[in-house]
Amino acid sequence: MLVAVAGFFVYRFFQQGSSAYYLTGAVIFAAAGLLGLIGVLAAKWQNVVLNLGISLFFLDFVFAEIEWDKFAQALLEANYWWMIPSTLAIFVHLYFRTLRWQWLLKPIGDVTFWPAFRALVIGITGNVVLPARAGEFIRAYVIGRSTGVSKTGAFATLVVERIFDGLTVLLVLLGVIIFGVRNADLQRAGILGAVFYLGALAALFVFMSKRHWADWLIHKLLPQKLADTALGVLDGFTSGLAVLKSPKNLGMVLLWNVFTWVAIPVSFYFALLAFDFGSPVPWMAAILMLPAMALALTIPGAPAGVGLVQFAVKLTLDTSFAGLPLAADFGEKVAAASILIHISQFAPEVVAGVVSFMVEGLSTSDIKAGQQFTPEEQPAG
Repeated sequence: MLVAVAGFFVYRFFQQGSSAYYLTGAVIFAAAGLLGLIGVLAAKWQNVVLNLGISLFFLDFVFAEIEWDKFAQALLEANYWWMIPSTLAIFVHLYFRTLRWQWLLKPIGDVTFWPAFRALVIGITGNVVLPARAGEFIRAYVIGRSTGVSKTGAFATLVVERIFDGLTVLLVLLGVIIFGVRNADLQRAGILGAVFYLGALAALFVFMSKRHWADWLIHKLLPQKLADTALGVLDGFTSGLAVLKSPKNLGMVLLWNVFTWVAIPVSFYFALLAFDFGSPVPWMAAILMLPAMALALTIPGAPAGVGLVQFAVKLTLDTSFAGLPLAADFGEKVAAASILIHISQFAPEVVAGVVSFMVEGLSTSDIKAGQQFTPEEQPAG
């Protein structure tokens, strides 16, 4: 993969007329690939370099053809007052997301709002600044540490949460496709995503209804001591999936799920109003941006989705404004909007996460413990 990234930079070097930026990128990624092949560069650092390369690859699609003075002017002329309601919408999203998680947690314990909120934003911050979505493990660790609920059970609720998130994004994508947005890449991504998330949800329901199958298989394949340990893990994990058995709890999760995801396009829309694209901002742009960004962020990349967010914004706006009168500096305003939207989406969550980290009295050792937490932990908090 590193060689492929290097090849892209070589291609862009010749296409763009011997740019020093592309030459430097080609040399760095080719060297990293070579050092990895001969075993000098550890796999961990290969992944770091590769993720950086992927982000630079997507950033190139957004920024390669723009005029930088017009880009700077677009940022200067933006109406930043619209960032106030955009940011408030993110906090509304976090509020409803916390309520949804409280209902997911009910089978393993009654968790009050603020401990759940703090664990949520600490986990989100971990996902932003740490690799491999480590924030999910940190979130389960923090809620177990602060409330005493099973960390394994809490982690299981995050599995359910992710499936609900994925299905919601796919439903939104289906809606925008039905109402006239045509994009082959999004359609293919939607089909693959639907197969994955519906399959995962079906697997969870089968697991909950046929748990004895798993018990039988574990006893059949593992020695008694390992089997007892594995069954203990499954007991904790099963408790976190119990919401799927309760129509009331499941109904409340679905209700708060709707409010959780409505707030995100609202935030996008307010942020887009900060720019004059040459035509009024279509509501469909904000709605389409939700699945586009969610799907983009499933791709490995630099921390905080740098490059991936910008590409999703450009893809969305190019698609949504197709056929409409455009400003002369439309490309530069799209690039500027991608920066502003990125900040408006992540900054409120990270600020809340840092404050919550201090309120919880956590330390770097707790972060390491959270990163190393695995669902092998017993139900005790």
